[in-house]
Amino acid sequence: MKQGKKICKTLKAIRQQIADANGISYAPTPCTHKGDCAGTCPACEAEVRYIENELNARRLLGKAVVVAGLSMSLMPLTSFSQVVTPFKSPQKITAKSDTSHVLAGVVEEMPSFPGGQQALMTFLSQNVKYPKECKDSAIQGRVVCSFMVEKDGSLSGFKVVKSVHPKLDAEVLRVMKLMPKWYPGKMLGETTRVRYNIPVTFRLDNDKAKNMK
Repeated sequence: MKQGKKICKTLKAIRQQIADANGISYAPTPCTHKGDCAGTCPACEAEVRYIENELNARRLLGKAVVVAGLSMSLMPLTSFSQVVTPFKSPQKITAKSDTSHVLAGVVEEMPSFPGGQQALMTFLSQNVKYPKECKDSAIQGRVVCSFMVEKDGSLSGFKVVKSVHPKLDAEVLRVMKLMPKWYPGKMLGETTRVRYNIPVTFRLDNDKAKNMK
């Protein structure tokens, strides 16, 4: 195997390890380049940006980010840095972003909530209400809602892909449908439809949950 192809294959394997270690949905784009190459290309660079965006989103949420399978000689090629110091959020309702898109491979630029991840977290924490019936019964868990970010930034196709309780599911869907238009995703400079997943976790204080048992 020529050197460029070997580097490309190695970097794809590294990206896969990083994605797997951090729970990131990732499917490497098959290489269609004829002959040898420099070891990277616009498609490879888009994959790097996609994973970097996912890692940055997790950092903003106080999650530890694991960078696995990297040798020091390949570190400059990936632009990743290791962050292992999470902070604890005081929020009782938390959310994180996770993406799975309708295109084969990845998009260069993922869609984003106006104001970024922190603005999305603030929006959710201010609008999601813990249903009284579920709170009184100490029903906790993570609801995952999926929706499509259209080319014009509008949102459609809302659905719960991981259910906890009908009332919790309904509350998450209610709030998701209140969101304003997003900035759409882009591929090769053109806007594109992207499916986006957001988990919302309902969690009671430990003391309160224990008293309800």
